[in-house]
Amino acid sequence: MGRAAALLVIFLLCHLRSEGAEEGAPVKKARAPAQPGGEELGTKSATARPHDDDDGQQSHLPASFLSPSVLQALELGKAIPGRAGSDYPVLGEVPYTNFYCDEQPYPGFFADTETRCQAWHYCDIDGRQASFLCPNGTQFNQAVFVCDWWFNVRCDLSTVLYALNDRLYRRPHHDVAAPHRSITKDLLENIFT
Repeated sequence: MGRAAALLVIFLLCHLRSEGAEEGAPVKKARAPAQPGGEELGTKSATARPHDDDDGQQSHLPASFLSPSVLQALELGKAIPGRAGSDYPVLGEVPYTNFYCDEQPYPGFFADTETRCQAWHYCDIDGRQASFLCPNGTQFNQAVFVCDWWFNVRCDLSTVLYALNDRLYRRPHHDVAAPHRSITKDLLENIFT
């Protein structure tokens, strides 16, 4: 289950808790039965896991309420340094942008600065374009052609570094005068003795 599903679960739980919270209105409670040996939803227990609501208040859920994959996704979200959306982009799919491979002078890997470098494109030798998305918390590092932590990437410099792609498909310069063998008989004798 992805991070989006975990956020959806938290949103729904917060919505159920706050629904009907106007003055004098009855507060709706979740219909989940009490856990064997546990407490009902909305009450604090020794095994409850606090999480922050949108209001900054903490609500407590029993540890068994969320699936292990959701708990893992929540913990992973805490492990990414910075704030999602402000320090680094959080895209769910590759958006359409004004990047086109036919406008590039050479094939290779290109960060898309319109997506704050979370999306990147591979331009094939034949001119075909394939677009990809870096995981949340990472951006495409044009200097080394990989998705890297957002704090290691200078997205604004990516277009200047597009020229690094020139070296990817350059044909090696073959010196005709160089000896055709780099391993000699003496070298082999030294290796195996």
